[in-house]
Amino acid sequence: MEVPARVDIAGERGARPAGLLGVRELRPAVVAAAFLVAVLIGVSIGYATADRGAGSGATGTATATSAPELSPAMRAPFWSTSRHPGQAHQVRVTDELDPVVLRLALQWTVANQIKAAGGDGSITARQVTVLDGMYFGAIEGVDAAQDEFWSVGRIMVSGTTAPPDPHVWRRVGTSPWTIVANGQGACDKIPAPLLQVWKGQPPPCIG
Repeated sequence: MEVPARVDIAGERGARPAGLLGVRELRPAVVAAAFLVAVLIGVSIGYATADRGAGSGATGTATATSAPELSPAMRAPFWSTSRHPGQAHQVRVTDELDPVVLRLALQWTVANQIKAAGGDGSITARQVTVLDGMYFGAIEGVDAAQDEFWSVGRIMVSGTTAPPDPHVWRRVGTSPWTIVANGQGACDKIPAPLLQVWKGQPPPCIG
């Protein structure tokens, strides 16, 4: 009877080509290294993209953020309990909670305008004066958030060149005051209902 030959496992392994054994043993390490490199490349690309996006977002946020001085508290308008959206009213500055703070908000807008135009970067709102004779009015909205407040006036700036007059400002609800327009033709931006209440363009438009 024929006896099966023993298989020398150790010998068989020893007889395998050394190169083939090395490749098989190194293959998991190579795959792991390649995977790690791919992950690192992906993370680097994602980080670079996210960094650019974050930079743009931060800039937008900084630009959109307004100084609280531009949004002073205002007295509740007399039409708040009986609204007629679109109706215009002449409003007295002296009826506001603090007329000085209201004027300061307008002065802030001018200082910001000068800086944005590349003018004196150190200018402050205190260097801007809204001259007497300013006109103040409003147009009713469907609710307080849609009420529009308009102001027209002339300014004086100390220490630097003043932007051309007249100046037309606008505020919607509790949002910040902004300059709608200034200089020649600025008063053309005033809504017609207000011009009717003011019986034409107010004196600041004329000079």
